[in-house]
Amino acid sequence: MEEKVEKVKKPDRLLGDEWENWTGDLDESVTYNENASLFAYYAAFALALVCGGCAFILYMIEPRLRLIHPALLYAARAAIFVFIVLSLGWGALLAASVFTGRNFILGGRAGQVTATKILPAALAIGKRLGISRDRIGNSFVSFSNAIVKATYKPGTGKALILLPRCLNADLKKEIKELAERADVKVFTATGGGQARKLIRVHRPSAVIGVACERDLMSGIHDVAPKMPTLGVTNKRPEGPCKNTLVDMEELKQAIETLTGVSLD
Repeated sequence: MEEKVEKVKKPDRLLGDEWENWTGDLDESVTYNENASLFAYYAAFALALVCGGCAFILYMIEPRLRLIHPALLYAARAAIFVFIVLSLGWGALLAASVFTGRNFILGGRAGQVTATKILPAALAIGKRLGISRDRIGNSFVSFSNAIVKATYKPGTGKALILLPRCLNADLKKEIKELAERADVKVFTATGGGQARKLIRVHRPSAVIGVACERDLMSGIHDVAPKMPTLGVTNKRPEGPCKNTLVDMEELKQAIETLTGVSLD
């Protein structure tokens, strides 16, 4: 007799839930303003470790492969060589696009997805070296944004701005007024599920997310495979999830990037 296994539905990720264990330590509400270099450094380190690990594994199993058949050994060497060359080459093109502002890669979404895949390793390395998650996350957002700015060309679709519920009320009004000038819709997303629903309903050509580094890392990971995504980190003078602020000039530049409309 088959036992029926009841599936337990996991609660949806909420915007701001990354801060649920915050203790009130002011170090956790520091505002960072990192450029793309910090993340690029740790991402390159992580990529080098992966390539080195593959080469080491091949070195360890070479005697066994040679015993099975010499052709198998040559095939494994060729596969590892191609993997390393392609990985390092793609990483170099990605970095060139980020730091020159010119498009050297096939598409921004592929570049953003690559960055999200490397992010966990970069965070792990940074943690061991005493670099905070939010500091690397801030640099990751800059890196990801640079990819979009280098590769995205505004089309016929419309962009969408998603704001966190904790944003200062006066700033929300100012953002809506700014967005109207570029014909961009603005919504406050009270949770990850609602953010995804808004994207499904309105089907934007690109998304601008305003949030803390922790939520932006998750949001870019979720949305970037489907459409270009720009992140604008909020400022937290009163701590996370309470009356947060945003750099309006940075947001304006993000809107101009995705719409091609000058807001000066």
